[in-house]
Amino acid sequence: MKNHDDEKLCDLLIGEAVIALLREKVGISRRALLSKLELMLKAEEDEKRARATLLAIQDVKTEIAESESPKVGDREHMANFDIDKFGNDDSTRH
Repeated sequence: MKNHDDEKLCDLLIGEAVIALLREKVGISRRALLSKLELMLKAEEDEKRARATLLAIQDVKTEIAESESPKVGDREHMANFDIDKFGNDDSTRH
């Protein structure tokens, strides 16, 4: 049960960070969210919220790493996409 409560609080803190970024009229990105969560952690005095903020930071860092790392098949997909955009209809043209 404790883990579920930590996850709910983690989600709540991510929401608070997003709302703070919106109020500051800052673009919403994973990097901006990470920075805001790190600032929130520095200011946090409650141990439970600090632990949940750390979980949120770890989640965002994982998302950043996953989005920046090339995935298997991405290169092949990109090559197919590039070919498809030229209207490859398998006909022979000379």
